[in-house]
Amino acid sequence: MKWIFSFNYRTGYSSPESLFRVLLFSLLLLSSGFSALAANAPQEQWNRTFGEGYSDGAWCLQETADGGFILAGNTASRGEGSDLFLVKADALGNCTWSRVYGGSGEDVGYFVRQTDDGGYIVVGSSNSYALGGELLWLVKTDGAGGLIWDKTFGGFVSSSGDGGWSVEQTMDGGYIAAGYTQSSGGGRKDLWLIKTDALGGLIWEKSFGGAEDDVGMSVLESRDGGYTVAGRTASFGQGGDDIWLLKTDSLGVEMWNETYGGRGDDAGFQVLEMEDGYALVGRTESGEDDKRILLIRVDPEGQVLWEKAYHGGSVASLQPTEDGGYIMAGRIDGIESRRDALAIKVDSNGKELWSMSLGGRGDDMGTYALQSRNGSYLLAGITSSYGQGREDAWLVNMGSDLPQKSESKLSFSVYPLSSAPLPANSSSINSIRL
Repeated sequence: MKWIFSFNYRTGYSSPESLFRVLLFSLLLLSSGFSALAANAPQEQWNRTFGEGYSDGAWCLQETADGGFILAGNTASRGEGSDLFLVKADALGNCTWSRVYGGSGEDVGYFVRQTDDGGYIVVGSSNSYALGGELLWLVKTDGAGGLIWDKTFGGFVSSSGDGGWSVEQTMDGGYIAAGYTQSSGGGRKDLWLIKTDALGGLIWEKSFGGAEDDVGMSVLESRDGGYTVAGRTASFGQGGDDIWLLKTDSLGVEMWNETYGGRGDDAGFQVLEMEDGYALVGRTESGEDDKRILLIRVDPEGQVLWEKAYHGGSVASLQPTEDGGYIMAGRIDGIESRRDALAIKVDSNGKELWSMSLGGRGDDMGTYALQSRNGSYLLAGITSSYGQGREDAWLVNMGSDLPQKSESKLSFSVYPLSSAPLPANSSSINSIRL
């Protein structure tokens, strides 16, 4: 603007018409500049909810081989406690099918992955099938959500509480699950690793921790055939809860562990393996009050390369993007305790490129975000602003940040639960005594 006005002065454009032309030209330049700055920011394309009149939610999201999506979570719509909720959606978020699994207690699915056979593996917790507390629950389905098998793991009868937060299919066709146990180990709650075969049969289980609460939130099979787990520990570190990264060999024997955080409560929620180490995301209360989201990059031995904090109340997931950066999902706290879902896009060095808050007049939370194969960003979560229940499972297409993006009209859809009957053997659980 200063350059334009000085140009006008030197050239002697003093007539109203000339001044108008210069001002108009200036506004066009500004408009063009603002458009360029906003060109790579995504714009919400569609918004879908799944559930009925009670409390439903989505805790995990994955793009499927057919270009659609699978969501895992919980639903109370059957009226018998909470049940594991599995939803298959097409590329536009339209519900293809939904399935409900569980008994009369509290059952939930926290993590889902499509398996090599086209089906799905889900991990969560259940207290419908034991006389004690909750058990870690593995559920295997076919591509249409039909139950193939399910297994529970944990203490029998007197279980104090065990659960699973993450699962991956391993290179041998089996599964690795991470969570927590109060049935074995030395603390009140210990990080728990379970290795199974392809049919869910237990191969080994390991617990890690100290005298306080320690929990595994995310697990992956690393390139060397071992396993890497992220979570939180109150037994080690600088005070309160700390972010915890644990590396084991292929048999679950600890190789190293590192903690990150300060004197406040900190927790890790998801870990990714990179070419030169790991990236993990967590919530921190050790830094600035309004920057609770923490992204940490470490080398292959867990030593910090860099860490960045971001504005937001909490974070739940971390996924890679096609440009080498990351997309995170969580929540941002608003006025009068209202919360909105939050997505943050950063580059490979952790520099924030854009953030987007999503929600309405109610309480909304993002639990998982990813970039799809067509470049669009998707967010799953829980919403009380949209849908037809007190809370609903939620899927939002946030659009693409690619320079060439066609415009699309925002649309909303609400999907009730499927009327398909519960698989006949969904209440027949094989408990494993530990």
